[in-house]
Amino acid sequence: MDNTYQVKIIKTDTEIEQCWEVAFLLRPHLNKNKWSSTISEMMQNEKYSMAGIIVDDQVVAFAGYRAMTSLHSGNIIYIDDLSTLESYRGKGFASQLLAHVRAIAIANHMDAVVLDTGFDNNTAQKLYLKNGFQFSAVHLSASLK
Repeated sequence: MDNTYQVKIIKTDTEIEQCWEVAFLLRPHLNKNKWSSTISEMMQNEKYSMAGIIVDDQVVAFAGYRAMTSLHSGNIIYIDDLSTLESYRGKGFASQLLAHVRAIAIANHMDAVVLDTGFDNNTAQKLYLKNGFQFSAVHLSASLK
């Protein structure tokens, strides 16, 4: 079976809505009623982009990423979100999306592709290491709520 599917750039409100189910798996704190407007605002104001893999008219995996510059890492693409529906995991879709983002970074002469993942998310860490990422920092945050 060929596990390579076309990566589609997500742009329209309908396409954004189709990403909800897979996004909710990664970000269960999100509000479905605010999903499209939040993503549209991020796309407009924060250089956020989305790419998805569609199987049988359903988005089964998506990556959300943005181009940015930091003093630490230079001109980068930061991957905010990467998720695959549970029934489609293990088919190479996340790796295909990572390769897609890497190709965008290379084509735009970026310095790196950067992401964060949870300390206990061993499955994701193995995926990232397999796709050429390495541990390079510890991400800390202070909740204000």
